[in-house]
Amino acid sequence: MGRNEGNRPFQIFSRNLALAPHRAVLLSFSSRRRPPGSGLLSVSESMNAREEWLALRKKGVGGSDAAAALGQSPYTTALELYYDKIGEQVPRDIDADGLERTDFGRALEGVVASRYAHVYSVHLRRRNQIIRHARYPFMLASVDRTIDGMKAGLEIKTVDQFAYKLSGLWGEPESDEVPPHYLLQCAHYMACLDYAVWYLAALVGGHRMVRYVIERDRELEQMLIDGECLFWTHVETREPPPLDYEHPHAIGLLRRLYTGTNGGTINLPEDVYHWHRVRMDAEEHVKSYQAASDAARAHILHAMGEAAIGRLPNGGAYKRKTVHRPAYHVEDCDYTTLTYSRPKADTQEKDA
Repeated sequence: MGRNEGNRPFQIFSRNLALAPHRAVLLSFSSRRRPPGSGLLSVSESMNAREEWLALRKKGVGGSDAAAALGQSPYTTALELYYDKIGEQVPRDIDADGLERTDFGRALEGVVASRYAHVYSVHLRRRNQIIRHARYPFMLASVDRTIDGMKAGLEIKTVDQFAYKLSGLWGEPESDEVPPHYLLQCAHYMACLDYAVWYLAALVGGHRMVRYVIERDRELEQMLIDGECLFWTHVETREPPPLDYEHPHAIGLLRRLYTGTNGGTINLPEDVYHWHRVRMDAEEHVKSYQAASDAARAHILHAMGEAAIGRLPNGGAYKRKTVHRPAYHVEDCDYTTLTYSRPKADTQEKDA
């Protein structure tokens, strides 16, 4: 299904963007004169080229930043991105697997580009510049490839085979059904380069290349620009954007921001008591559902006895198998906990 049929790009912003009040911000950005020569920022090809590139990216919002700036990244909150841009990067937990995936993705980029050029009979060009948007100079683009003879570019991704099949974020090849953060990245590049289409080549499972076609959508682009302008205003004014408390990385970010305690005691504001009650209520529901799930599991295990496979009337099946887990050593570490102590008058807690 095409994008317009399902109105998909607008659905992904329904929770986070309400940008109409910020049109004045847009006018202030669009009225600024672009510095001479700011259309292209050259990146040297020396040994320090990547460090130079990373430093330049801090001076604006890049394509891979677009989703985070709009609160749509599954990996990074807008607040984390803000701290990165102002040079106060919050320490991240080291994800060895993630770093390895990134390194492999970078190493395979040229291979996928060569394969794409061969399959689609095009000539790809690698750009060694960071490109500024002509009207909004904080919008930067460092693209994988552009396609000679066309106002088009190419973004290259390496994708785990199971994530591709099971995430529900990837549609049929040749459609524009890609994960929202990739859609926004391509829309950002089209806005910066004034291109009509951006192709996305995904290497799935290391052995299959599929292509997606993302055409320029002016309404989506304006929403993107609105969001990035608002985010960059936070950076310029050193006013942090609000934290998205529902983001899967919110608690991890707060743990890294506040790594210890000062030993002090404070009186929490009234609205925090509301969130305390929400937490207590949610945890009671979790316990109730967990108990129901455990009871259902017990019924199934009892019915199976020592059988390895138990088939259900609908064609599904449960499997039992013995798994050996070797011993392992956990390194010493420090971490901060959050616990709750009930007030002495426990009846007040129940009646509140």
